[in-house]
Amino acid sequence: MFETADELAELQRLLDAAAAHSNPHMRSIVTPERRLSAAQVVTYLQGTRHVALATVTANGEPRVSPLDALFIHGRFTMGTGAQAARVRNLRTNRACSAVHMDGDRVAVVVNGRVEWITRGHRDHDSIVATWLATCGSDPYDLGDIILFRIEPVSMWTFALHSDELPEH
Repeated sequence: MFETADELAELQRLLDAAAAHSNPHMRSIVTPERRLSAAQVVTYLQGTRHVALATVTANGEPRVSPLDALFIHGRFTMGTGAQAARVRNLRTNRACSAVHMDGDRVAVVVNGRVEWITRGHRDHDSIVATWLATCGSDPYDLGDIILFRIEPVSMWTFALHSDELPEH
């Protein structure tokens, strides 16, 4: 777990806000007992997780692609090739969404805007160190890689049996 107490509190505020503003149909499915707490989210998302990243082309067409992600400081953090179409899409329109799903068991959904993690970024070195410790390799060893994370505007979760997921 890489989150500070403040980051955990911020994540919980995001989750609570999404629940409070959800529509009646969603509230009927994502009931309080089917939501994860911030502590459960960061515990569950430890290690490499697969997400579907959604972007928008310059023509407004949706695109989704699979990526490996690490959940660091309450944010999905990813890397991809600098020439990838998703990078072009995100440079044109920073809006994006990602979802990690484990069948009907768990879902973590984030909607927000890309934040580029360049070598000069305040969190760059700690993110690369976390990537190295978690994945066993430096992301830059994979070629011309760009790191980024999603700065969330909204985030929600679903767990069919949330009581079965630990908080630490």
